[in-house]
Amino acid sequence: MAERTAVERTFAEAKEEQKHLAPHDPAKVQKICLLILVGLAVMYTLYFAQDVLLPVFLAFLLSLLLRGPVKALHRLKLAEPVAAVLVMLGLIGAVGAGVAAVAEPAVQWVERAPTVLAELGEKLKDLQQGLAQAREATQQLQQMTGADEQPTEVVVQGPNLADEILTQTQMVIAQTLLVIALTFFFLAFGRHTLESVIRSLPNVQDRLHLVDIVNTVQINISTYLLTVTGINLCLGIVAAGMFWLMDVPNPLLWGMVAGLLNFIPYLGSACTALILAVVCLLTFDDWVRMLAPPLGFMLLTAFEGNFITPTVIGKRLTLNPIFVFSTVLFWGWLWGVPGALLAVPILAVFKILCDATPQLRTLGALMG
Repeated sequence: MAERTAVERTFAEAKEEQKHLAPHDPAKVQKICLLILVGLAVMYTLYFAQDVLLPVFLAFLLSLLLRGPVKALHRLKLAEPVAAVLVMLGLIGAVGAGVAAVAEPAVQWVERAPTVLAELGEKLKDLQQGLAQAREATQQLQQMTGADEQPTEVVVQGPNLADEILTQTQMVIAQTLLVIALTFFFLAFGRHTLESVIRSLPNVQDRLHLVDIVNTVQINISTYLLTVTGINLCLGIVAAGMFWLMDVPNPLLWGMVAGLLNFIPYLGSACTALILAVVCLLTFDDWVRMLAPPLGFMLLTAFEGNFITPTVIGKRLTLNPIFVFSTVLFWGWLWGVPGALLAVPILAVFKILCDATPQLRTLGALMG
């Protein structure tokens, strides 16, 4: 009886609390729905306008990375457009030299692609035999259960490989030229444009606040991008030296691939290790020599990711691994490999903007 009274009292208290609860505010629900619709609209815009937005994003990040050298030349009494031209020429020369150094072995690997697939199939013959036996067992099981009807084959004809490569090459060249032009304009005229925007604000407090945000964002993002680029460059050099010591063919090529893909956290190092495993499987006959380069590279990236990068970057610019992995997946799904490469810099930019904006500091702390 006492238990029943306690239960009834609990229900009575719950009903009493329910009476005092405020009803749902329709305006608040509409606001949430509007935010969801805006988010979906932004995603669709990013997806369908990637041919335009991707060069803009890349040029903006490159301008932040190269802003320091342009400032240094500007202090030497050089006009910013002239300084931007010199910096861009230096960047193009450095990238061109790196591409020229690995172009020949890269082209050889591309030309050997059919032969490589055949050699890989020969190396994995035992595994293929096991798969063939499993396939035969599955077919026998289907025949026993009466599910042996063959589905109608549909042949889809599309552009051949040569046409596809030619199309992609033309697109990459066009976007590269667009990135170079946009980066120059950002470097040469970005500061004047920003000063014009600041002068247009009527309130002095708004001007000071915007100047503070811009300075914080520029300094932190430039520091982050320079630091990460330096770390990945050193990683590529060390990896190339390790591959050379292990007699891996074309160590400079794979070192450059390792440094570039390391801009993609987690997935980049895994892809590099997989590429190394295929190369070593085709090159060596000893299992120890096959496994040593990919395992050694995985240990190297583990040491870099857990000790070197957090120590150099510091706690202020350290990003939450959950947000990092989710961001890489999102931008990779949205823009492919270029989106995955830009994912972490974009996340770092957004975090710094949140840290510089009082209303968004909680979200910035969550991402850091």
